[in-house]
Amino acid sequence: LGVGVGYRIQVCAAHYGCRLGAMKRVLVGVGKALRDTGQAVERMGMRAQDNWIFQEKICRHRALMNLFDQRPKLRPSVFVAPNASLIGNVSVMDESSIWYGAVVRGDQSPVDIGGKSSIGDRSVVLSASVNPTGFAAKTSIGDWVTVGQGCVLRGCTVDNFAVVGDGCVIGEGALVETHGMLEAGSVLPAGGLVPRGEVHGGNPAAFVRKLEKDEIAAIEKKAEDVSMSAKKHADEFLAYSNTYQLREQLGTAAGKI
Repeated sequence: LGVGVGYRIQVCAAHYGCRLGAMKRVLVGVGKALRDTGQAVERMGMRAQDNWIFQEKICRHRALMNLFDQRPKLRPSVFVAPNASLIGNVSVMDESSIWYGAVVRGDQSPVDIGGKSSIGDRSVVLSASVNPTGFAAKTSIGDWVTVGQGCVLRGCTVDNFAVVGDGCVIGEGALVETHGMLEAGSVLPAGGLVPRGEVHGGNPAAFVRKLEKDEIAAIEKKAEDVSMSAKKHADEFLAYSNTYQLREQLGTAAGKI
């Protein structure tokens, strides 16, 4: 009798497993059909705009990426270029822009970027685990800050209305004060300082001259111009998906139950 009961249980389990497998296959097929339909509608819209970018191979690059329990926090008006990367503990405020190929990585400590600021093409903003000056090991970029193309900033502070020229390198614990400016290609070493209203340049960066009043006024206008340009670029792209973040959150929550 026991053998017969065991056999019937095995048959029922196998039948139940087959039904679950069939349902899963149906759901996968429906999901694929929905994705194909969405892609077809998108291609029709792009053809209507005379935009043929869909003919290129699909890139699975993620502009926003969680790092364990840390995730980027962006205001809705922030522009992140499709091939830029924001990773981990990163905060970006209103109307700022992260341009093409830029990387902002908050894996060792927080990275904060204020409003109306811009991180230029191919620039890299990194966090640091230790600050040689003894202050908090975080990377802070203020409001109305313009960071040029191809820069590297690590564990430093750039105050409001500052300008970092193309190709600059700023080391851990360095400080660019309000209305400070670094000339293109300059290297501000760890613990370095650009005082308020001064232009520094060279490797290592040294005092060049004082900023004129009209140059100081032009800093805010430059930041505004970049912000307006970012809005034009943002209009060309659909909002990037963050469904994978929701999936990761649900998985984490399920693991705690």
